[in-house]
Amino acid sequence: MSSAGVIAISPLSEDSMLPSCPVHNLEEIIIKVEMSGSMVPMRVLESDSIESVKLRIQSYKGFVVKNQKLVCGGRELSRSNSLVKDYGVVDGNVVHLVVRLSDLQVINVKTSCGKEFTFHVEKNHDVGYVKRKLAKGKKGLIDIDKQEILFNVDGEGLKKGTTVGGGAFREVAAYLLDHPKGERRSISGEHRGFSGVPPTFIANCLHKGFNHPGDVKEKIGSLQMFMENNGSCEDMGPGAFPVDEVHKISVLDIRMANADRHAGNILVSKGEDNQIVLIPIDHGYCLPTSFEDCTFDWLYWPQARKPFNQETISYIKSLDAEEDIALLNFYGWNLPSDCARTLRVSTMLLKKGVEKGFTPFIIGNIMCRENLNKKSVIEEIVEEAEDLVLPGSSEAAFIEAVSQVMDRHLDLIA
Repeated sequence: MSSAGVIAISPLSEDSMLPSCPVHNLEEIIIKVEMSGSMVPMRVLESDSIESVKLRIQSYKGFVVKNQKLVCGGRELSRSNSLVKDYGVVDGNVVHLVVRLSDLQVINVKTSCGKEFTFHVEKNHDVGYVKRKLAKGKKGLIDIDKQEILFNVDGEGLKKGTTVGGGAFREVAAYLLDHPKGERRSISGEHRGFSGVPPTFIANCLHKGFNHPGDVKEKIGSLQMFMENNGSCEDMGPGAFPVDEVHKISVLDIRMANADRHAGNILVSKGEDNQIVLIPIDHGYCLPTSFEDCTFDWLYWPQARKPFNQETISYIKSLDAEEDIALLNFYGWNLPSDCARTLRVSTMLLKKGVEKGFTPFIIGNIMCRENLNKKSVIEEIVEEAEDLVLPGSSEAAFIEAVSQVMDRHLDLIA
């Protein structure tokens, strides 16, 4: 669920203003928090953390921090420890609040004439319901049959290095590249993958309710098998999770350069022996074109500091980025060159890391930024390699340069 676009700024009202920070100084700015279709002014400091802003919204509106998603300028303010100024939020900016509820979702619709509408919609309603709500909101001026609900396939997604409309292919890619132990993935999915990504496929859906230019009534998305579960990892402390279960998630996320791994998209289930099994879902932000937004919640769990077992090490050593790229091509996704480069570099880091005996914590820290403005080690490695190769050099030459630079960095860490 996401929110994008700019909603008209409402005039400030001291009565409606969210509680301000207690000390007034030159760092203070006023942002407009868009929630439930209304605009609420809020005083913040440029040095406030994103988490502190969410905490104040929680204290005022009751929305629990873990259920909040803040979006400004089309980008999610996802790093809780980063500062307001790190995201370039300035006085007068609109910050959209998206709240995840059990059976409601916030739908933001922007018309061709620039008008924007926000609806709270139960998840069991279809697109036709949204169209009827929109027609009613415009007092019948918009014919339901002439409404076109579009997405911009060229626009940047909420995470850096991803595009709007590309999530379905990434969801399927995570499943295809989650190879079972000792074999390569087949689309039939007879065997469970090492990390346990549920079977996921591209689905072409035809329905008379879809309205696209040229009367092409087809939509493309991903379809994932429902997995029985007892909730997600955010519903309980990580102490009860088996080390190997956390490690299998870490292998997937490092390899896929996942930009959206949080406790809410890891389901908790029980295996045949009644042991906890973790199920990773929501991979629409994997394989980005850059490593800027890679974030892993498990990085802060105690299991991440434990060494990989021999079975996991053997699995990692069997991975081959070139085979994976060819596999995705075979199944219909011609992986963009920048995304293919990400897969090559992340797979290399994972394999070299286990050779040096690194834990998921060490490897994950190499891939993730310490804060929004400080580049990660893997970003520095890529930049150094780019400076070493001549313009027009082959991808193979670049990857060789990455390997050499990475060896030097990893030796320093070891």
